[in-house]
Amino acid sequence: MADDVSSDLSARADATTNQATSDQGAPNRRDVLKSMSGLALAGTSLIASPMIIGRASPASAQSAFAGEQLIVVSWSGNHEQLFRETIIPAFNDRYKTKVETVGGWDQMITQIKAAPEDNPPFDITIGDEYISSSGLAEKVFLQTDRAKVPNLESVYPWFYETRSKEAGMHGVPFGGGTPMLILRKSLGIEANSWEIMWDDRLAGKVTLDAGTWWWSLSLPAIVSSAAPGLSELYGWPDLALPLYEKLDKLKVARWFKDGAEQANILNQEEADAGVTYSTDAYTYIENQPDEYFITIPKEGTSAWTDWFFKVRGTRHGDLADTFLNFILEKEVQESFINKSLVYMSRQDIAVPPHWQQDYPSSNDELRGKFNIITMDGWDKITASWEAMENRFKETVVKTTAN
Repeated sequence: MADDVSSDLSARADATTNQATSDQGAPNRRDVLKSMSGLALAGTSLIASPMIIGRASPASAQSAFAGEQLIVVSWSGNHEQLFRETIIPAFNDRYKTKVETVGGWDQMITQIKAAPEDNPPFDITIGDEYISSSGLAEKVFLQTDRAKVPNLESVYPWFYETRSKEAGMHGVPFGGGTPMLILRKSLGIEANSWEIMWDDRLAGKVTLDAGTWWWSLSLPAIVSSAAPGLSELYGWPDLALPLYEKLDKLKVARWFKDGAEQANILNQEEADAGVTYSTDAYTYIENQPDEYFITIPKEGTSAWTDWFFKVRGTRHGDLADTFLNFILEKEVQESFINKSLVYMSRQDIAVPPHWQQDYPSSNDELRGKFNIITMDGWDKITASWEAMENRFKETVVKTTAN
């Protein structure tokens, strides 16, 4: 971390935080920034040097925040790498600020709660439905002042349809991600349905996620007609058990726990098909464009939405609002999607060639293609977490014993 970042963090933590950390054991902003940076997944960057994006602002607006710091949490791994190399430099160039991004997964709410209320460890954080639900329950997110984020007018209404009115009052929708089907082209199998996972031609040649097991469990829910969307995930045990039984019929080469392990399994040809995630899928397109089909099958897929939230107690509220509006600009969103297979929240972006086949082009298509594990759904899953996770471990044993 650069010296000016470290010194600024020290100043922002200052006496209140130092007292709080000595009395309560809470981490200061520098400690949290260092620890979260260490959580980011290692990998080779496939992203070109960042370009300057977005429209020019009036000189007064450009200089208003000169030299000011802001800490933004994005997802770790490829997502954070892309965020760091496209959006952050463009914003800092325009406003002459010193915005930093760090990666995180699910620890953000805990870290906010551990810090003094008037000096949070970061100013803005990303959150899916699970993080959104946790943060709202703990009251650590600030309501969005829509007047300060005018680019919200260009966002697909679907993002607000997926959550309650109260939840929609907090944060701004940036985009989202999905599980995607990956299939080796040389097999000559049509990549149009999740059902091919159970095809005899792929017996013992499938790789699935045992870490975030709920996404693997969502596959039989997507192909099932027993209940709408992902409803079966929320009905332990009666509705959910048939999903496990469907997975039990798979013959899995290896289960993976992260994207790096999955890449090794595929590249070493231990498996020919499986699930990849939109945050990782672009690396296969970039490195091995002729090797794999990567697609959203005809049944659609499960999905999550990515919202960015202003954290309570931030001392940089105006700059945070400016940043939240910035990430919704058309050129900014296009810069992000040009190097990824995530989907964006704006309705008018130019979709790059690598995404055009499957990218939803309307609010109705978003509704039809993507099935969100909702905030209410997460409440139901977490209420049965131990039982569902233990049953999934049984599935892993059964399918890898074949």
